[in-house]
Amino acid sequence: MSQGSHVLPESPAIDLAVLAAEVEELEDYIVKGEVYRTLRVATPSGVQQVQMSGGDLLTRIFRLEGEGEELPVEQRSRAKDLALQARTTAYSLRTRFHDLLTREIKARIDSLNWFLDDVAGDPKRARAEYPYEIRNRQRIAVMVDELAEDFTPELKGQLKRVDDRIRLIVQSASFVWDSRLEPIFPREHFWYLYVSP
Repeated sequence: MSQGSHVLPESPAIDLAVLAAEVEELEDYIVKGEVYRTLRVATPSGVQQVQMSGGDLLTRIFRLEGEGEELPVEQRSRAKDLALQARTTAYSLRTRFHDLLTREIKARIDSLNWFLDDVAGDPKRARAEYPYEIRNRQRIAVMVDELAEDFTPELKGQLKRVDDRIRLIVQSASFVWDSRLEPIFPREHFWYLYVSP
């Protein structure tokens, strides 16, 4: 999968196809307790290999809900149905789902720290890789919103430390992903998408 595919918008049809596959797997995914699961999904652009996680599922729901009124009625209805199914399943296994999200947040914080360690002293490489790597921070944000009061003080502290590290190497910039995604990710909540090393 090319690096660009992570920072360019997915078409709603692809997001819907992947979300449908993830929703179908969700109960088994939660019960088995694997943070990541590889799925092969038939999409309008062909079969894709997707790394399913709670953060990926929540991000696809977030994007589709963010596109809301822009979607054709049929896609909007499908997105609402899939989001409701996902939330119903996650709620029925809430403790296990939140445990998976907590483990995924830790893994994504570790990834961000490794990225920051790897590019220390190499601003050109940091700039090139930042839009791809910052996906981890965005996925953490949707998981934090889902966890709400279950987001532990320990994890809050770890996230604050990684955010402080990001702030040390960045400056204000235009939106770092494709501009078509900008309305879905407002600066106030997703500040790290409006900076660059």
